Amino acid sequence: MVVSIWRRLIAIVHVRRERSRARCQLAAMSERELQDCGMTRAEIAYELRRPVRRS
Repeated sequence: MVVSIWRRLIAIVHVRRERSRARCQLAAMSERELQDCGMTRAEIAYELRRPVRRS
């Protein structure tokens, strides 16, 4: 039981780091790169304002 709790915690930390890294990459994208992805600055701003803990 203790092992499964630790595994869950490690998985949560891993997901949070991945999401944080993705948000940083989105924030650093140029307008052209965002257009290629089909996203706007407003969508990126919304995503960056969301807490990391929520999916």
